[in-house]
Amino acid sequence: MRQIILKGERFFYYTIVVLFGFIAGAGTSAMGQGVTGSRLSVFLDLERWIDDDFIRQEIPLVDYVREREMADVHIIMSRHASGSIGATYSISFIGYGRFKAMNYELSYWAPSSNTSDETRRGYTEKIKFGLAPFMAASSAAGRMRLTYEAAAVAIDTDDVVTEDPWNYWVIEIYGGGNFSREDTRNAIHLRYGIFADRITTESRTRLRPYNNYNERNFKTGDGWVSSVAHRGGFDSYHIVSIGDHWAVGGFGDIYYSTFDNMRFSAELSPAIEYSVFPYEEATRRSITFAWRVGAGYYDYQEETIFDKEEELLFGQAVIASANFRQPWGNVRAGLVGFHHFHDLRSNRAELFAFMNLRIVEGLSLNFRGSFELINDQVAIPKGDLSLEQILLEQRRRATSYQLSGNIGLSYTFGSRITGVFNPRLSL
Repeated sequence: MRQIILKGERFFYYTIVVLFGFIAGAGTSAMGQGVTGSRLSVFLDLERWIDDDFIRQEIPLVDYVREREMADVHIIMSRHASGSIGATYSISFIGYGRFKAMNYELSYWAPSSNTSDETRRGYTEKIKFGLAPFMAASSAAGRMRLTYEAAAVAIDTDDVVTEDPWNYWVIEIYGGGNFSREDTRNAIHLRYGIFADRITTESRTRLRPYNNYNERNFKTGDGWVSSVAHRGGFDSYHIVSIGDHWAVGGFGDIYYSTFDNMRFSAELSPAIEYSVFPYEEATRRSITFAWRVGAGYYDYQEETIFDKEEELLFGQAVIASANFRQPWGNVRAGLVGFHHFHDLRSNRAELFAFMNLRIVEGLSLNFRGSFELINDQVAIPKGDLSLEQILLEQRRRATSYQLSGNIGLSYTFGSRITGVFNPRLSL
């Protein structure tokens, strides 16, 4: 056995030596074939749902590098959803070196009616426009040509009046489900509802009824065991802008859930928020503080551990959050505190954070985590749960905390060029 282990270790070491020898040989043979001084170097800093392969394929006239320290231009791109209406793609162009004075931002609006191909072509065209000033200031300017497609009919924009019979309302009706089946088990999940959103620069409004149905069945020696869960309700809010730093609004929610022991609940709560930075800068940086106070009526399916079948409760919440998307990385963190007025011991506190930081060239740290102290579970049913209810997760169980997270490090090195797109045998 020891000989087998030693042979395995030797094979591993030999493989590493051969691999690095191959890389070194390839690097030597490619010497002098790197980035030329006439091509613009670009670092793409994109969120995961943005198609970077398509961007590289459609804009091949620049070199895409693996680190921002190697780039002439750093492109930061993020997506900001506007309910069911669509999404805004914010594209920031940050110049380095000889382009240090060139920094600006463009945006692309993608309505929900767009296909994914229409959306990626739209934001890729915006990136082309954004790169044009950098290309014009580079040594490649002599090989560039500017073209303009004139409109077929001249339009006087002063005479154009935009008419919207829907008054900015966008409505999405959805429904769907999934199922699976085997000899000893089967499952079905159904979901349906409506999104009705209205978003303007002055306000945003949402009305959303929804419903979910889950059923799982398992075959045992004594027959079939079933687990059925229902969850649904009606979410709504109306938020009004007050200048560049303030917003006020109200939330109204109806909710029912077999898992949460809730036959019916209705909550109404006004809220106010202050933003340290102007809201127009929220795509790059934001620090906000919000206060929310309200009342809720709760009708429970089963009597709770506090001997309640129904009750009216009042409470308040304070929320602080920060979000930064900068050349050095992304940080999103927040702190939430809540308590009921009838008993200050009925409270909850949550701390959450997400970080993606570039420590040094090639070395990145990723972290995501949350921690909650939970003392406000007023809906926990009285009595002990059966083994079946516990294993099938048919009811929420009491807990004093919840902790989750992940962390990772990555180090990238090698060729600075990352712009080659080759999809062959991408199984």
